Amino acid sequence: MKDFIQVILLLTQVSVIVTTLQVYLRINKIWKRKHEQDVAESQSIAGILLLIGNCILWIMYYIWVETDMLSIIDTSLYLLESAVFLVISTGLWVKGKQSRNLWQLAKSALRLEKKESTYLLKKIFKPKNADIIISILHQIAMIDDELDPKEYKIIQEFANHWGIGYSVDEMNDGRKEESEYNFIKLRNSMMQYLRTDPPKDQVTQLKSMIQTLMYVDDKLTKEERLIELELFGLIDNYCDNNTLNEDMYDVLIVPQDKEHHEVVETVIPNSKRVETAGGVAYSIGSYYSKEYAEMMCTQYREINLFTIVYQLEEQS
Repeated sequence: MKDFIQVILLLTQVSVIVTTLQVYLRINKIWKRKHEQDVAESQSIAGILLLIGNCILWIMYYIWVETDMLSIIDTSLYLLESAVFLVISTGLWVKGKQSRNLWQLAKSALRLEKKESTYLLKKIFKPKNADIIISILHQIAMIDDELDPKEYKIIQEFANHWGIGYSVDEMNDGRKEESEYNFIKLRNSMMQYLRTDPPKDQVTQLKSMIQTLMYVDDKLTKEERLIELELFGLIDNYCDNNTLNEDMYDVLIVPQDKEHHEVVETVIPNSKRVETAGGVAYSIGSYYSKEYAEMMCTQYREINLFTIVYQLEEQS
């Protein structure tokens, strides 16, 4: 065992030599290019300061708590390397910046780093089907037929972060002003997104994004309120593993004569025939808000079909 400990001690001494060589090679590589702006900007001041603080803490530990000269030397070498990189990160040797003092250069570098601080996170955490999310956000912003500059700015920021092209004209292609079509398309877009089985925490974040977008102009229009109830119903149901179906509102067409039966079965082949207290009816969809269901009714009433909003619990 004694011989084994001696071997370990010898290897730790060699390790200090290896650390010295390693630190020298890294500093040498960067030092040669210290005048290049890209090299200076590639160093993180915040990250280096954290490393310096950590090194100082361990040096203090090895001096006053558990004396270990080899560890003090080893950690001091990393502290020296960090100090050199810290000065280089300010751009002190970059052409055109020599006229500014070290403090001014450090503040400028920190401002740049602050802007770039979430770059990697945004790349790593780019949501699945981000293009659909941008489409949903745009449709929400336009649901009242008006794109507020604050709404546009929010959507553009998300699009830029995720590397997605955002064109208002392209998004509005085929859109119909003051039409139930826009509400139906938006709901279908949300259902399309949820069918991709996104993580529930991502869906919850989307809900927060929608809330932020709707209230960014300090008002909630009747159109936004109408679609908010329906979209949040879809989201909550998805996050609760489809357990909210009992609270849904069915839109039923109640045929008044034989001809109406034929119209429904021909024009709406996906309708579901159901038995109600009043007789036979056709369910053409289930919705999470009564207001949205009422809006859906108007389309069929316009072609003279008797349409009602019906909830199962009303039957009891």
